[in-house]
Amino acid sequence: MAKRRCLLVLSVLSGERPVSDVIEEAQISRGMYYQLEERALRAMLLSLTPGASEPGATEPSKRIAELEQRVAQLESDKRRGERLLLLTRKVLKGPMKMAMGRPRKNPPAASSMSGGRRRSRVSPKKTTAPAPSVASSTPTPAGEGGA
Repeated sequence: MAKRRCLLVLSVLSGERPVSDVIEEAQISRGMYYQLEERALRAMLLSLTPGASEPGATEPSKRIAELEQRVAQLESDKRRGERLLLLTRKVLKGPMKMAMGRPRKNPPAASSMSGGRRRSRVSPKKTTAPAPSVASSTPTPAGEGGA
């Protein structure tokens, strides 16, 4: 039914057939035809409006009102932020340090190793007993033990 009505309206709008022939064939009144034509044109305009294909699309005037309200809110937020920045600068006066926390007592020493694990602390030196002297096993010309 909808396709047939659409073809009727489009055939009149394109100039293919006169309105009187269409209303006789469809057996509808002239007023009914013009109502169908008006509804068809509104539907086409609504479907061809930019952004209308998005889910939950609203009329353009409603969308414009929503966007204007959003712009007003954002401008208000911007003014509030600028005012807070101005007041903060007045209270702090002078350059602000950007470093966080307290400075280290001993900065880390430069390491010869790149990446990997950190080097361990040096442990205290242990006292070791001297290694026992071993007699030399180098042969001598007389074939005697080393002395």
